[in-house]
Order: sequence, then C-alpha cells, then structure tokens
Amino acid sequence: MVRENQRVEKPSRWSIPRSVVYPLGFSIGIVLCLVWMLQGTGLPRYWMMTQELERTQEEIASLEQSNAGLREDIHLLESDPFTLERWARERLGYVKEGETVYQFVESP
Repeated sequence: MVRENQRVEKPSRWSIPRSVVYPLGFSIGIVLCLVWMLQGTGLPRYWMMTQELERTQEEIASLEQSNAGLREDIHLLESDPFTLERWARERLGYVKEGETVYQFVESP
C-alpha cells in the first residue's frame, strides 16, 4: 500500500489571519498616501505652483498690454509729427524759437 504525501504546514511564529492582514495593509497604504499628499512635495506644493502660474499669466497679460501701448506710441512718434512735437515739449522741455517759457515754482 502506497501512501500519498501529505502537505505538512509548519506552524509560523506569526499566525495573523488574512482577515486582519489585508485591511491593515490597506489602512497603512492609505495613511502613507495621505502623508505623501499633505507633506511639502504633495498637494500643498501643487496648489502653490498653480497659484504662481496664475499670477505669472496675469503678469504676462499685463506686460503684453503695456507692450502694445508702447508699440502704438512708437508708431505715432515715427509717423505723426504732431505727436513727436508734443512728446518733445512735454517730456524733454523743448521750446520753439520765439516762444516765451514761464516756470512756476512752488513756495516751500
């Protein structure tokens, strides 16, 4: 008579049932994910970067408007002699020949 080999399981030191191991592992995984997201390299950094991106885009839009205005001024200075004269008088203090200039000084 031949006897079949029976599988003999050795008793382990740590006999924790699977019904405890899986939920425990899942809970630890969730805690690790939360810690990762809430530390400096996770969600707070993402929110900070999105706010910085919005501020930078607003600054770019503002600078583009400023550039458009300056391009218009350049075009007017190159093509319109009256604009060129007005700028020379207002910003550089130029005076035509024969004109009298009055300067008002504020008293201290």
